[in-house]
Amino acid sequence: MSLRYAPIYFISILAAVTLAYALGFNLVPYQFDQVDTSAILQAPGCEHWFGTDFLGRDILVRLIHGAQMSLSIALLTGFMALLIGTTLGTIAGYIGGFVEELIVKLIDFIYSLPDLLVLSIIALFFSQSSSGIILGLAFINWMDLARLVRSEVKQLKAEEFIEATRTLGLNHWQIISKHILPNAVGSIIVALSFTLPRAILAESTLSFIGLGLSPPNTSWGTLAGDGWQYLRTDPHLIFFPALMIFLTVYSFNYFGDRLQESFSPNKFGEHLLNLS
Repeated sequence: MSLRYAPIYFISILAAVTLAYALGFNLVPYQFDQVDTSAILQAPGCEHWFGTDFLGRDILVRLIHGAQMSLSIALLTGFMALLIGTTLGTIAGYIGGFVEELIVKLIDFIYSLPDLLVLSIIALFFSQSSSGIILGLAFINWMDLARLVRSEVKQLKAEEFIEATRTLGLNHWQIISKHILPNAVGSIIVALSFTLPRAILAESTLSFIGLGLSPPNTSWGTLAGDGWQYLRTDPHLIFFPALMIFLTVYSFNYFGDRLQESFSPNKFGEHLLNLS
């Protein structure tokens, strides 16, 4: 196994473990909310591999449960940001004119808002629920995708093969769905791969400062926030959640870099040469 692809292996294992836990497989002999007053603040050991928290709950189980919530929020945020960004970016790039100017000004306006303030207001408005956090994260993450899609659509719209499709009698929807977006999908996927780690970090930050998920919901950010006050006496409470956040974000960024290399013009040209 090559260490070069270790981040991708990590993401695969993390996804498999999270899915197994979500489907009800008993990976460990504890529940994520199981309190054990006889095992409060135990250090990592044979019985509890990652130790226990201030209520005697197993840290490893809570990390697995937290992964389910953190990854779900990241994926749903990415989907919503993709839907909004692709739609508005396509409209701006294809129609142009006043519509494009209006969407660009909207993007600039939202960019000028403080992200943490916007997230905090939306999270409090929705009573710190997962749906509110997803909505807030999508609200501050769709602009990069919209700008990218707008640029790609404008560039593709000027290509000769797009002009040729108009002479064939294709309507605007057919041109966009069959010829423009399929040619821009590589860049969109790369941009989406960088949106996921940003969502994980943003949700973790909100939860860490107490504005994220409310109990009994658990994420890596809430676990890190709970363990902060025990940093001096029981550092394992914050070390393992912080480690999972770091490894996951790093792995997604690595995955995004590899995708970017795969979809670069030079690589794409090499693939065409190999096929010819």
